[in-house]
Amino acid sequence: MTIRVRNENTWECEESEFVEFVGKGSVLENPYTCGCRRKLKDQYRKYLVGLTMDSPEWQRIIELKKIHEDGEDLNLLCSCYPDQCHSNIISDAIAGKINPKKG
Repeated sequence: MTIRVRNENTWECEESEFVEFVGKGSVLENPYTCGCRRKLKDQYRKYLVGLTMDSPEWQRIIELKKIHEDGEDLNLLCSCYPDQCHSNIISDAIAGKINPKKG
């Protein structure tokens, strides 16, 4: 069971694979858009950690975590891969390496 970040412009999904789009327009999109990818990734990490468990972002991450724990491989789609981006932060959150603010 794995979590992979995929490029939406080049990766071809097979019918049985679980895919979660995390780009613009999704609940997990990065609200920060100006700056280098590293800065945007860092800003998203701070943003996500600052949200509470009941936020829409964390609710979706919790759903994805349950799917992953049930044995499903997850594919997170964005347009940045192979560059590091907020998708890697989402992957870490699903894996339990990042947690929401308490409260």
